[in-house]
Amino acid sequence: MRNRTARSVLCIGSDPVNLNLRCALLKHHGWEVVSCSHGHEGIFRFAQGDINLVILDLDGDGAESALIAGELKRQSPRLPIIMLVSNEETLFPEATAQADAVVLKSEEELVLLDHVRGLLKPT
Repeated sequence: MRNRTARSVLCIGSDPVNLNLRCALLKHHGWEVVSCSHGHEGIFRFAQGDINLVILDLDGDGAESALIAGELKRQSPRLPIIMLVSNEETLFPEATAQADAVVLKSEEELVLLDHVRGLLKPT
């Protein structure tokens, strides 16, 4: 079982600018951050080490995000996953089913840190 009080976050995002900004924000608030630009790369990175939470932000209809989240949950069913979605996207019907929290990208700056803190609180 993974230590849910640890501070290691894996950020997966297809937009390099937003990914770097998100990682900088998390690092500024004391989180250890690992980043990947592709979902499948994120799965391999997750399997290598101690990751306590995943933030998933992939463009498109959410089908790839659902696939990545499902594989991560298969490997670690209690892994908290935050999925970022755009206001304008038409999501695949089951896209967010594996997410523990869904955050609109337009509200990310306001609520992302609260979700990270809430999902990694001691169990």
